Order: sequence, then C-alpha cells, then structure tokens
Amino acid sequence: MASPWTWRAGHNPYRETPFQVLGLGVDVRGRAAVKARIKNRRTKICNAPERFPLFGRALSEADINAAETMLEDLEGRVYAELCTHRPRREKRDGPTPAARLAALAVPDVRMPLSVDPARLRRLVPTPPRRVHPPLVPW
Repeated sequence: MASPWTWRAGHNPYRETPFQVLGLGVDVRGRAAVKARIKNRRTKICNAPERFPLFGRALSEADINAAETMLEDLEGRVYAELCTHRPRREKRDGPTPAARLAALAVPDVRMPLSVDPARLRRLVPTPPRRVHPPLVPW
C-alpha cells in the first residue's frame, strides 16, 4: 500500500496550505505584495466563492482570514513553505559549478607590496581640537 503522504500526479498530500488558499506563489516576497494579493483574493471570494473552489469545495472569508494569520506568523509561514512543493529544476548538461571552479587556474600575479605614508595620512581625518574648560572657576 502506498503512503498517503507521497506526492503523486494529481494528488497533493498536504491539503490546503495557506499559499493555495490565498492563491499565492511561494516566491512572492514583501509585505505589500502579499497584502495586495490577499486583498484581491478576499474580494474574489466574497463576490463569487463558487468560482474559486479549492479541492472541490468553495472557500469562505474565514478560510482567507485563517490562512492570512498563519502567514503573518513566522513559524506558520515557514511551515507552510515546507509543506508546499516546488517543481524540481531540470538538470543541466555539462560540469557542475564545483567542477568548473576547480578547473579554473589560479592567476600568478605578483604585486609589489609597499606602503606610502603620505597617502595613508590623507585617509586619516585630522583630530578635532579639544577645548578644555578652565581648571579653576575664578
């Protein structure tokens, strides 16, 4: 018997993640962008909930509110991101980046190391003059 938590074509083992309820991609970043998409989704669900079903059932405004509060919480957002599957990248032909980096030759550049005190003095700001108060108040 297959595990109910395996990912198969047409079967999502994680039902109703907040990203699915809100119609958000995991790559959406920025509070303003997320808030704008949530507001747009809430408006759509309030106007015609039967037009936007999720897993065969119509969503309500309460579902939108619950998903929004889960994404506002840091732990809830991380959990939702972990439960959301991203498509795998296709493997590229050719050497891996580590192999390409190992194949690079180290340049043989010998630079003379010298310190010019005059140039260093120009980089250091001049100290401000200190004005000391009189030691005796008379």
